[in-house]
Amino acid sequence: MQCLTEDLATFAARADAWLRREPVLHNVLLTLVADRLSGDVPLSGDERFVRVVDGGATVGAAVHTPPRGPLLGALSSAAARALAEHVVRAAPPLAEVHGPVPAVAEFAERYADRTDRVAVPGVAQRIFRLDEVRPPVGVAGRARPATAADRDLLVAWAAAYAAETMPAAPPVDAAGQIDARLPHGDRLWLWERAGTPVSTAWLSRPVAGVVRVSGVYTPPQWRGHGHASACVAQASRYALTVGATACALYTDLANPTSNRIYQTVGYRPLADAAQWRFVAR
Repeated sequence: MQCLTEDLATFAARADAWLRREPVLHNVLLTLVADRLSGDVPLSGDERFVRVVDGGATVGAAVHTPPRGPLLGALSSAAARALAEHVVRAAPPLAEVHGPVPAVAEFAERYADRTDRVAVPGVAQRIFRLDEVRPPVGVAGRARPATAADRDLLVAWAAAYAAETMPAAPPVDAAGQIDARLPHGDRLWLWERAGTPVSTAWLSRPVAGVVRVSGVYTPPQWRGHGHASACVAQASRYALTVGATACALYTDLANPTSNRIYQTVGYRPLADAAQWRFVAR
C-alpha cells in the first residue's frame, strides 16, 4: 500500500468515491473537504489530505486540520497501519488522532510503537443516523432559524458548551464557524420559548445526501424541559424536508442523557468513534 499527501483539489477528486461509499460514517471528512472547496472555511496552509492507495485504487483517506489531530476514514487494519507508517515519516509528531473504531485503534497502536510513545484512549463517541423524525410532544415553544441578531448569543453559548464539556482545554472561539453558517440562513437553529432562545442545534452543509447535527446546547436554567430534543428534531426534519436523505449526529458515550434523548427522536446507533492521545513513555 502507498500513502499520498495531496492538494485539496486532487484529494477531493480522487478520494470522493471512496468516502461516499459510507456517507454517514464519513460525513465529517466529506464536510471538511466541501467547506474548504467552497471557501466557507479558508485553507490555513497547514492541512494535510492523505489518500491510501492499493494497486491504483483508493482504499482509505484521512484529513489533518491542525491543531486537531488527523481524522481517519473507516480504514481496514492494513490501511490504518500503512497510514501510521506514512505519518511517522512525513508529518510532525502527533498529539492525538480521531476516527471510527477499530481503524483508529489500529493506527494509534502502530504509530505509538513506531514513535516510542504511549497511546492513551480519550473521548469515546457514538455515531448515529436518522432517516425519519419522531418529534417529541408537549414541548413548549417553537423552532426558528437563527439570524445575525443571534450571533453574539450563539458565540457565547458555544464557549459555555466547550467550557462545560472540556474544562481543561483552552477557551473556544466559535465565531468563525458561526459566521460561516449564518449567511446560509438555515444552518443554525434555535428553540425559543415565549420569544426567549432556550436551546440551539447546528446543521452542516448537505454532502452526499447527509446533514450532520452538532453544536447542541441548552443553558443550565432551561434544561429538563425537552428543549434540546425538540430543537434537534425540528432541525433534522427541516434537513430531510429540503433534500437530505439522512442526518448524522455524534454523541459522547460518557453522557447517557444525550445518547438517550437523540434516540427518542429517531436517531439510531451506526458505529463508534474515538480519540486516542499520544504521550511520552
